[in-house]
Amino acid sequence: MSELTAVDAGLAAAAPLPRDNGEFVFEEPWQGRALEMGVVALRRTGSTWEDFREHLVAAIAARAPQHGESAATAYYSAWLDALESLLDERGLLGVSSPAAR
Repeated sequence: MSELTAVDAGLAAAAPLPRDNGEFVFEEPWQGRALEMGVVALRRTGSTWEDFREHLVAAIAARAPQHGESAATAYYSAWLDALESLLDERGLLGVSSPAAR
């Protein structure tokens, strides 16, 4: 199972990765990099996809869509908020979470 397939399986029930016609969507290079950062950070911190999924669902719910923003951009922006929140919760960042700002 590829890493991307494992990530998608871990998030599928509540916050699946964006797809178009069955293919994963990365409209811009930063979106793929954000996903890679999450994979590496979770692996290095021993966090699970279930742990991350809780943060991602909350970040998606808390983030108002921006005018003209694509679904993929909205998703990966929430992804970064969720990653920051998870790392902050574990005391690995010196800043407060996006929701606390």
